[in-house]
Amino acid sequence: MKLISIGKIHEVGEGCACPMGMLVKQFIGNLRLNPDEVVITDTEAGIEHFGRGIEENADAILMVIDPSYESMRLSEKVAELSGSIGKPVYFVLNKVDGANEQFMRETLEDRNTVIAAIPADSSLSLAGLRGEEIMTDKAEIKHLWQTLMEN
Repeated sequence: MKLISIGKIHEVGEGCACPMGMLVKQFIGNLRLNPDEVVITDTEAGIEHFGRGIEENADAILMVIDPSYESMRLSEKVAELSGSIGKPVYFVLNKVDGANEQFMRETLEDRNTVIAAIPADSSLSLAGLRGEEIMTDKAEIKHLWQTLMEN
């Protein structure tokens, strides 16, 4: 697994992120993958990347939804925008417990688009707060990985 980070703002006044968005779009469009390779592009939270056309060369859109009103509303917009460009959208429910997972699934227009639900876990949250590498062998994460590799 390799990671390339492009387009992060590090200082005040660095300018518009649009040129970096164009670079990412071209980079993704020019990637040539072997059959056993998968690229996951982690974009900024929100929908600005749709305006820059970054999803144009994607096979699918994957959105992580946290248990918040804002995240649920954003999932509706992402589903709408994905549909407008002919890309399937899949959701990962994050930090869920029994009550909020059920509500989140019921709120989504197409429940079949949920490919994983990651339970709330204080040790994972604490590792994230500390900026540590998150290591887990949760069955939900393994299932998510298998689903991504199959699609």
